[in-house]
This record gives sequence, structure tokens and C-alpha cells, in this order.
Amino acid sequence: MARLLRALFALFVFALGFMQPGFGLLGFEAIPADLVFLPLVAAWLVALIAGRAAFRWHRVYWLLLLYFGALAASALVSADPPRSAAKLVTEAYLLSLTVLASNLVRDADDLRLAARSWLAATAVIALVAAASLILFVAAPASPLLDYTRFHFGTLPPGEYPRFQLTFGNANMLCNYLTVSLALLLASAAAGWIRAPAFALMLGGIGLSAVFTISPGLGGIALLGATWLWLLLRARHTRAAGLALAAGIAAALLFVGATAVTPILHPTAPFLIHVPGLGMLAPSGRLMVWIEAARTFVAHPLLGTGIGVDPVHVRYMDPSGNLQLLTDAHNSYLSIAAQSGLVGLAALLVLIGYALRLTLPLRLAPGNPNAVRLALGLGFANALVYQGLGGSFEDARHLWVLLGLLLAASRIEAEGFAVDPCRTMSIGSASAREDG
Repeated sequence: MARLLRALFALFVFALGFMQPGFGLLGFEAIPADLVFLPLVAAWLVALIAGRAAFRWHRVYWLLLLYFGALAASALVSADPPRSAAKLVTEAYLLSLTVLASNLVRDADDLRLAARSWLAATAVIALVAAASLILFVAAPASPLLDYTRFHFGTLPPGEYPRFQLTFGNANMLCNYLTVSLALLLASAAAGWIRAPAFALMLGGIGLSAVFTISPGLGGIALLGATWLWLLLRARHTRAAGLALAAGIAAALLFVGATAVTPILHPTAPFLIHVPGLGMLAPSGRLMVWIEAARTFVAHPLLGTGIGVDPVHVRYMDPSGNLQLLTDAHNSYLSIAAQSGLVGLAALLVLIGYALRLTLPLRLAPGNPNAVRLALGLGFANALVYQGLGGSFEDARHLWVLLGLLLAASRIEAEGFAVDPCRTMSIGSASAREDG
């Protein structure tokens, strides 16, 4: 039973890297990982009933219940009760992923298996990225590109590739790859990956991410810069400071770049004059941010109802397509508009707890908190930062990541330690791996 649970959970984690092909399941939009979830939960319940597994309660589950209660309260006053009720079912599913991951990852071996499964999926994604890039140059009419390319969105059209690869859109792919980078750094810190494989994976993540041309690239830059700062600050203070400053600057630049555009589209409600840059127009994101804030102000306590579109904004993109935007493109404004102050406060408390688990920000060879620190920084960059430019509060992989963070924290408290002889640093030419 233990082996079955380990295998099913590893398969589930692997399947999170593939949002295509999507399909309908019990009236909901589903992805391949959802098919694995059903037998995984069934096997876990059988193990619990048979006494072959134990349910571990974590105090953060109270915060999950608080968050779910806040969303349920908004559903009670929803402008569209059936839609909110259906959305509440999906929210229960998402929160169960955190509980599932934190319970099934029992020790360092389970955590290593989860990391390797995630990185195995990331390796497949990187191969698809490389193949897509080659085909874009050599065979632009290839059917594979119909599957892997993403439209330009708010970017100006042109002869350049923008990829979604195995995901439904480029921004979600970039968010997933941010977590992949965190797990790669965690694996390196724990000695779970050899130096050549680390270099290949780092290159694959970079290749896959850069062609998303997503605002989330600021989160990847910030995560990498923060890790460099942690590695270098004890011996190379100036280099560490420069790395961190560059990461922060990149993160700020990407947020700013998503807010305004030099393309003066006809759907712009106003224009902005910037000395030295001329006239700029609000981007589609800024327009929906403003509209979501107005929705929140109009329904401040419980919002319009979870699952109800928080905005309805008409936007003409640079390709000349008139779009109706119904997503807030911001996790905080999305929750605030749909579930008001109650939902936003519950989300912020949950995020605050996760960030607290990430502290202190110290890293050294053999430091037992290295894995937890990497996972926490991945959560901070993928949800807390990238949530400014995208609605990622319902991303399955982020709720699984939170569960892995809880498990890593518990495993560390129970005595998990990183062997400094197997730990790979940035300057290391090689690393040894057990087994």
C-alpha cells in the first residue's frame, strides 16, 4: 500500500506539468492530473481505513478551513449562486491537494521522489520547447506548433515565437517553471541531483521560460537572484548585493511593463504622459485591475460571489482583436472582487503563514533548512509576486507546492539534515548522489 501511494503521488506530481489536453470530467474542466487524483485519493482513504496510513493534522489546516469558509460565505451572497456553488467544489479540491501532499510526503525520500517527479515533467517540457523552437525555424507549418504556440496577447504581433508548450497559456507555464526552478535549487542543495544534470535542467528551464515572454519572468529572475544572494553574501558581499539588486530591478520592471503600453489602442479609457517617453496607454491588465478594484469597492465585505467574473472589460489587443476580459489578472484583486475583505484577509493570512515558514533567509552547505527555504522562495515568487500580474490562486501546482513546503518543514523539525558532502554549490564542479 505504501508503494502504491508513493507511485500514484509521484505520477500525480508528474502529471501537473501537462495541462493539455484538457477535457470535461463530471461537469468540470479537467487536466490529466485530475484523472490520477481520483485513484490516489481512493487508495489513501483505503489505507487510512485499513490502518495502513495515518492522517497527520497540521495547524495550517485551520487556515485552509478559514479560507474555504470565507469563499463559502461569498457564495451565499453570490450574484450567480449555481456558478459559485460549482466553483466552491473546485476550491475544496484545490485545498485538498495541500492536505494530500503534506500527508503523503512523510520523509526525505518521499520529498526527493516528489522533486524528481516534478523535474522529470519539467525535462519533458524543456524537450518540447527545444523541438518547438527548431520547428519554428525549420518547419513553421508543423502541427506541433499549433499545440505549443501561444497567441501574442498584449504583445505586438511579429515573426517571433511565444510558447505555451504543454500548458493552456504561456503565463501559467512560466508560473510552473518558477516552481521548477525552486525544486531544482532544492535538489541541488540536498545533493539529489548531479552537477551535469543540474546544468542541463537549468538550461532547459531557462529556454522554456524565456519564450513564454511572460510577466512571470520577473519572478524567475527574482528567485534566481535571491538564491545567489544567499549563496554569496557570506564571502562575496558586493557580488551578492548586486545580484539581489538586479533581481529586484527585473521584478519591478516586469510589473511596470505589464501596466502600460506604448500602443495607443482605441479602447484605452485614458492616456498617460510620461516625460521622455511620450504618451502611454493603460494595458489590458491595468484596465482590468482598475475594474476589479471598482467591483471590490462596490461589494467590499463578501464580494460578488466566488466564481463570478470580477470584471467585464473590452480591450483591443495589438493584433487588432477586440477581446472581452473577464479575469482580474491579479490574485489579490480577483479574490477581493469575488469574496471581499473576508476572502482577501483569509488568503493573506494563509500566505503570511507560508512566508513565515520560509524564514530565516540563511543558506550554507549542510544547512538543514535549504530544501524548505527553496520551496518557500518558490511559493513567494510564484504566488506572492506573480500574483500581482496574474490570477494564480487556483493553480493546482501551487497548492501542491504549499503541501510540499509544509512537509519539508515537518521533516526538518523531525531531524532531516543535508549531507554537506553531497551538497552542490554554485561554484562546485561536481556533486555526489547517494544510491
